[in-house]
Amino acid sequence: MPITQPGDRDPALPRVVAVGFNKCGTRSLARLFARAGHPVVHHKLRVGWPARLWTTRRIGRLMRLNVDAGRPVFFGAEHHIFYGDLIDSSAQGSFDGNTLYQRILADYPDTILLLNWRDREDWIRSRMRHGHGEFAARERRLRGLSGSEELAGAWRREWDQHLAAVRGFMATRPQQLIDFQLDHSSIEDLVLRLSAYGLRPEHFSDIGRSRDRQLPPPLALAKRWWSHHRPRSQG
Repeated sequence: MPITQPGDRDPALPRVVAVGFNKCGTRSLARLFARAGHPVVHHKLRVGWPARLWTTRRIGRLMRLNVDAGRPVFFGAEHHIFYGDLIDSSAQGSFDGNTLYQRILADYPDTILLLNWRDREDWIRSRMRHGHGEFAARERRLRGLSGSEELAGAWRREWDQHLAAVRGFMATRPQQLIDFQLDHSSIEDLVLRLSAYGLRPEHFSDIGRSRDRQLPPPLALAKRWWSHHRPRSQG
């Protein structure tokens, strides 16, 4: 389910955009901001009114369509404070909104970029397991790759290039970059750095790892089948 928080953002607070990759604590970071009362979007955005008619739309797709149309990158979702898990991956294509960090800063100059990352090889293993393997299988098809090792190599290159590019671009504005290593960085330091947001360290936990819990074999098999065969929204 998408983590969203209704309401309007405090205009005195800059947006915080997680420009690391998915599977790097984005859900935990979104929950941290949401529990402090901020409107957040994690991967999917609720659209429509009244609430009973809400559907979801991937924030990465909205970002891409906005840029293609010459609109501000978060047009239609500008009331949020935190944005994370910006990937738009479907059977039709894959695009990651974290690559739009320069455009984000051009459209919203006071934005704080949160470069969330973890051990790279752990990240690759987590991505390979994501959706019971459906995510990796889909990415291989989209890229025309024959096996997992080729996909892992492509992900390594993208990881190294992206982290280096973000850090290089932000070298002249270090006050707007937070480099957060999920395994070792202190959540207390992050909360202190963002003291104006009223975040609380106890509201942060690695939510995603609960998904690695052992399930009874029939339930695990059923979840894997559904992950690979469910119809996926294209909105």
